Amino acid sequence: MKKFYTIMLTVLSLCSYQSSRSQSQSECGGIKGPNLLAAKGTFSSPFVSVNATAATCTATGTSTFSPTGNVGNALFGCSNPGFISPCSDYVYTASSGGLEPEFTYSLLKTIGDNNGGNCIKGDWIGKDHTGDGGYFMAVNGAPANTFSPIFYQIKTIPVCIGATYEFSAWVINLLPASSPYATPGTEPNISFKVNGNVIANSGAITYNNSATWVKVTGSFVATTAVVDFEVVNATTIAVGNDLGLDDISINVCQSQVSVAGTSSNCAGSSVSVNFTVTDNSQSNTFYKFQTSTDGGISFIDLGAPAQAVFVGNNYTLINNLGFVTTAMNGTKYRLVVSTSQAGLLTPDCLFYNDYILNVADCGPLPVKLTAFTARYSSGKALLDWQTSQELNSDRFEIYRSIDGQEFIKVGSIKSAGNSNFVRNYNFQDNISGNLGNNVYYRLKQIDIDGKSIFSSVVKLALGAKSTFDVFPNPFNGNFTVAFGAVKASTASLIIRNSTGNTVYSKTIYVNKGNNSVLINNLPTLGSGVYYISIYNDELNFNSKLQKL
Repeated sequence: MKKFYTIMLTVLSLCSYQSSRSQSQSECGGIKGPNLLAAKGTFSSPFVSVNATAATCTATGTSTFSPTGNVGNALFGCSNPGFISPCSDYVYTASSGGLEPEFTYSLLKTIGDNNGGNCIKGDWIGKDHTGDGGYFMAVNGAPANTFSPIFYQIKTIPVCIGATYEFSAWVINLLPASSPYATPGTEPNISFKVNGNVIANSGAITYNNSATWVKVTGSFVATTAVVDFEVVNATTIAVGNDLGLDDISINVCQSQVSVAGTSSNCAGSSVSVNFTVTDNSQSNTFYKFQTSTDGGISFIDLGAPAQAVFVGNNYTLINNLGFVTTAMNGTKYRLVVSTSQAGLLTPDCLFYNDYILNVADCGPLPVKLTAFTARYSSGKALLDWQTSQELNSDRFEIYRSIDGQEFIKVGSIKSAGNSNFVRNYNFQDNISGNLGNNVYYRLKQIDIDGKSIFSSVVKLALGAKSTFDVFPNPFNGNFTVAFGAVKASTASLIIRNSTGNTVYSKTIYVNKGNNSVLINNLPTLGSGVYYISIYNDELNFNSKLQKL
């Protein structure tokens, strides 16, 4: 997903960006999820790979318009639509002069600039819109009345019925205004279709002497569980009609769920929690309350699903918890919203936020636990935790579970007693036998007078995982990501906010097999929805995060 990029000054001298052109205004209001197409819509790695058999002159590496690896491999996805991969009815080319005939396309990093043109089509000017060294789709448009109009399509994209989706893409006229073929009425003009219905049209993309990308946007409401997307030629023009396409994005217009409640409560007090839903499309009206007593491992419904009424773009629901006791400490209360009652049962079709109830007897807190992590190595679970304050603390007991429900005591560590300094503790649990894919741990802190409290649960993955897992989610200060890899390597980890801006990034080392990576030392993040991506040539993991 390419929502971020840096443009060098040398590139700015060659390309300019025109303000957005839209058939319909954005309905998301900036509150939207990640690009459903990811790298497929941005023509980037790992989805698009270098065509090593392309004509030598297309990628000599000796000029800015023919860099090494300049041509990407063809789009062959439509024969297997279940993998949500794009294809084209046009003819792919990677040869010298290959874009001279109509009804041809190629995937290129650059085709021409102020230094000259590439041999694949020497009079065109343009390069990858994103500016990250990826590719764009270059097309020699053929008349729509004599050839297939579909030069890009991607099938069976899973969506949520009733949800509003925002579409956007960038289009460029590759033929410079100085060309003798750049005559009025021959400009590219393309339409974008979902399930055969036009949702946006570019209009005539004007000729310019500098490469100018134009943004086209539209929106649609999903009426089926999957959709087919097409980019089609909307003209019958043969001469001219030369265009580029990049950064195709389909994003769900999501709801933001904010929580207002006291951060700490005294036993015996009455507690109410306000959940406010903000949704510019006013589509996520169905909701239900849930609760969890095991640290968020499992939730049960509180009552039946119901439907709310928006006041403007918002509605507020109150969960009255009544008089609370210390036995309720750590209980999570969740509001889940979706576009339909069925959507409340589908993880990809709902939005939520959690409130964690903190209850104390209003005496001095005996221990402040600032960190608790776990990792797995050679048959041992390695547990680490840290305190910043201890008052009359006697010991920590360590509890293990194989299902996240039933815990057994596996060890005990003597604590410092009284301390105002950072204290670090660790414990090794020898794990034997077949315990399954995951093991869960929690700490029981016991003070001198016998009072005790349990920590949050840490989930530890044992076997190699084929899926991507984030725990806990929602998170507060830090979280762990777990995934499997077929070989050791490095990967990029990026966290983006709901508007697509990067808020955190780092390079991580990936082991062959199981990986559990603790993500801590995060910058200050506000409550709400975030998105994490981990990717390299082999990996492409994406997940939604909820920050409490």
